[in-house]
Amino acid sequence: MKTNLKIGISREIITPVRGIPLCGYFNPRPNIGILDDLFIRSMILENDGVTTGIVVFDLGFLSVALIKKIKAGIKAAGLKFGHNLIFSATHTHTGPYIDDFFGVEADVAYLETLKDKAVAAVRQAYANLAPAELLTGSVKNNPLAFNRRFWMKNGKVLTNPGKLNPDIVKPEGPVDDEIGVIAVKQEGRISAIISNIVNHTDTVSGDFVSADWPGRMERTIQNSLGYDVPVLTLIGCSGNINHFDVSTKKDQASYAEACRIGDGYAKIVTGLLKTLKKMPVKKLACSVAEITIPFRMIAEAEVKNAKAILARVSAKGSDGNMTSEGLATGDGPVARFFAEQLIEFKKKCSGKSRTFSIVSIKFDDNLALTSLPGEVFTEVGLDIKKRSPFKQTWPVTLGMGECGYVPLAECFSRGGYEILPVVVGGPAEDTASRLTEATLKNLK
Repeated sequence: MKTNLKIGISREIITPVRGIPLCGYFNPRPNIGILDDLFIRSMILENDGVTTGIVVFDLGFLSVALIKKIKAGIKAAGLKFGHNLIFSATHTHTGPYIDDFFGVEADVAYLETLKDKAVAAVRQAYANLAPAELLTGSVKNNPLAFNRRFWMKNGKVLTNPGKLNPDIVKPEGPVDDEIGVIAVKQEGRISAIISNIVNHTDTVSGDFVSADWPGRMERTIQNSLGYDVPVLTLIGCSGNINHFDVSTKKDQASYAEACRIGDGYAKIVTGLLKTLKKMPVKKLACSVAEITIPFRMIAEAEVKNAKAILARVSAKGSDGNMTSEGLATGDGPVARFFAEQLIEFKKKCSGKSRTFSIVSIKFDDNLALTSLPGEVFTEVGLDIKKRSPFKQTWPVTLGMGECGYVPLAECFSRGGYEILPVVVGGPAEDTASRLTEATLKNLK
């Protein structure tokens, strides 16, 4: 069947200079070097007058303010489709801050460069538009991902409770194990790959810049194919999912671990390439909706409790390393950190709200890519997939901005640090259902 689909692809390096702090943990971490480069990857799609696309950043998250500046730059460049683009982050924890967060200020010069390079990536991808065909497929096979929230013997839920913890009863919930792949074929070869994978992007640790496992996955796929094909990794609903296998003692916080996971996902993706089916595109569509997400309301009793923690827990040593075990138990500097955040959140956020765009890219009734702001729990993605009118639907989290963790409503009474309010995060308890219903409406 004849198709008028055209696709253009481009990449831009966005690796920061030495010394710019890395985002992802609770401690300031000025970077001391580079393990691998960070990229913006842009893919523009055009079919019968509709232009849309995806712009993926090797960053921890994106802010609405940054996206607005990029859209303005795209418009100033004479391109009128900026509102039809999904902007998303891979969520690497070894990339720079793009907003003031946890007391660390974003580097203004880097943000300006980032905006310019994003606009350049979109312009170049648009200039590269050429006839293309799509091949798609998926597999339910994600052996590298685990639900990181666990029911404990005391009846509460802990996040990252520690390896071989004897008090673990069972995981709180499932893992969305679907891995989806789109291959773009042009001039008789694969010119780009989109992967939709549910897993947290936090394996490297330390003070070196890295794109984490998505960057390593791309490199391994490139080595397998024999040329530098761009791989756009769209992170699925993984707010409560990570790579830690608590049944082993193995250290899983290292660059070697990022390489292992990247290699593992590359093997699955390259295996899928052999079985992908052609997806002719009769109709390419893009729908955009706005959703207002309130912040959580903080009661005075919570503030009183936070102040009591500050009075009890010394600030001495609070700049030390905050481990996963410390986050789970809320001991020492971690307890103080979250108490400080709650008080600040009450002043700056409680009672206010934010507005985000939901962008859905639709390929006939076969496939939809749809953005979700923040770190959304895996159950939300599973629900959207089940109820979507499309044969396949792949949520793209950390898309169009960051609203924080999005747990299920029932999780707020159970425990785990994802439910704790922090400045910039802390959406209202009903945000999961709000996002689900708004997404399903936008997919109609």
